[in-house]
Order: sequence, then structure tokens, then C-alpha cells
Amino acid sequence: MAEPFQTTWGELRQSLPKDIYLGTSSWNYPGWKGLVYQRDYSSEKAFTEGALEEYSTLFSTVGVDSFFYSPPRVSTLERYCAQVPDDFRFVSKVWEEITIPQYASHPRYGARAGTVNENFLSAELFKERILPPYLDAGIVEKLGPFVFQFQRLELKSTLDITEFLNSLSSFLGALPTEFQYAIELRNRELLTAEYFQEIGRHGVTHCFNHWTGMPPLIDQMRMAALGGGVTAPFFVARVLTPLGVAYEDAVKRFSPYREIQLPNLQMRNDIVRLILRGLEREIPVYVIVNNRSEGCSPRTIEAVAGMVVQALG
Repeated sequence: MAEPFQTTWGELRQSLPKDIYLGTSSWNYPGWKGLVYQRDYSSEKAFTEGALEEYSTLFSTVGVDSFFYSPPRVSTLERYCAQVPDDFRFVSKVWEEITIPQYASHPRYGARAGTVNENFLSAELFKERILPPYLDAGIVEKLGPFVFQFQRLELKSTLDITEFLNSLSSFLGALPTEFQYAIELRNRELLTAEYFQEIGRHGVTHCFNHWTGMPPLIDQMRMAALGGGVTAPFFVARVLTPLGVAYEDAVKRFSPYREIQLPNLQMRNDIVRLILRGLEREIPVYVIVNNRSEGCSPRTIEAVAGMVVQALG
């Protein structure tokens, strides 16, 4: 029988260097009760509003995915900030309004479905709608990287690689420089030497992502090396779904996310490689793990942490 998660993870966390931030993609999972969450929450609302505090006693970071669909409210950020310690870091996804060139044919876009997005890569929109709530909420000191997630782009029909890289470079050059930024791509053909050189020129990192249609993490690292390496002073990785497995299929297979169901040793080794490289460079490393990667992100983190501790002797 496996040891209680809080026991094994708590011991491992004490052995990890302080600049290694390991956390999950969101925290609001009732299926973790008894695994991660031990407190008695009086209602579903109480759990939703208060679980982050208990979560932050175990983990040092978390991915906030919900802001991909709409900008955060000041009140929401204030509530989050009040629940976590000073050394906790939020890895915050950025509103998709900035990262989609054309709205998909999806009901949530309403009348805009299928139309061109005039706010694609708008630095002004980021400065006017995204940053102010963070500044007003006083959460800046607890911010890790902002992640700009680009859905898979139809490069032939909407824009080509050169056009995208030029637009991305102009966008990054117009962003405030006091924050950390990561670019998450879903097109392997965009992982060129020019891409890594361009984002590096702006002090921006590549978000190494383990996702359905992307190359393995180790291949992304090799592609980065061909472009001169990731030169930003921090690393970011998001471990999302098994390669070749659609998100919806992973949800059906893995929920309610209480145990590892599809262990992936290669993926874990790649994460450890990235972490060790960050330690060599003495820079922070943020690793966000989704439940859909192996079936239970806390257990995946536990396994990766054990491998790191073992590698460090």
C-alpha cells in the first residue's frame, strides 16, 4: 500500500532546492479529498473558495488556467493572494483574446465565431486589461511567469511562420520588462532556431509542454539548443496530456484523478533533466503538472521530486 501522499511529498519537498517550483494545473479537484485535502469543508462552495490555502501548505506554485478564458477580477486575485504564503508563486495563463488570430467556430465566441481577431498579439490590450488587476490586487510579489498559450495555428490559412515570428517579436518588445513571460506553442513547425533566438532576445522563455500533438520534451530541448538554448533567466514546463491522446479522452480515462494510471518514465526523465539544467544555471524552474498527464498530478509531482532528490544525491 502506498504511503500517504502528504507524508512522502512533505519529506521530498524539504529536500528540494528552493528555486524549484512544482505544482499542479489548478487545485479545485474534489477527487483529491483524502489525498491532498484533509480538512473538513462544510460545502462545495467552501471547498472551492478555501482549498487553495490548504493546497499552498504542500505546493509552492500552481497554474491558473481559468484566466485563459477571461481576465481576472481584482477581488479574485485578492482572495488568492490572501490564501498563500509569501514564497508561493502563481503561473498565470493569459486571456486567449491575445493569442488567437481567428475565433474558432465555437459557441462561446457567439457572433465572433469564425471571424478575425483584431486583438491578436495586442500589447496594449495586455497592459490595459490583464496587468491592472494584478497591480491593484497587490499580488505581483507572488507572480511567477505569465504564460501565453497559442492554440494550434492554421499557419497556411491565417499567417505564415515568418509573419507569426515578426508579430510575436513586436509584441514581446512592447511588453513591460519587469514581469516574466513564457510562450507555449502547439505547432511543432514553429520550434525553429529563429523562434528560440527571437524570444531569447526579449528575455522570454519557451514553455516546454507535453501535449497531444507536440514533440516529446527532450526533442523540444534539442530544438532549443539548436537555436542557442533558452537564455531567459527561468525555465517553465507544463505537463498536460500524453502524446497522441486527446484532452477529452484523457479526462474520460483518468478522472477523478486519484491515482497514476498511465506512468510515463520518459516524460518524467525529461522533466528531471530540465530541472537539473536549471539548477546548473542557478535559475528558477517552474513545473506545472496536469491531472491528464498520468492520471494524478500530485502523484506525478511526488515521483518527479523523488527522482530529482535521488539525482542530487
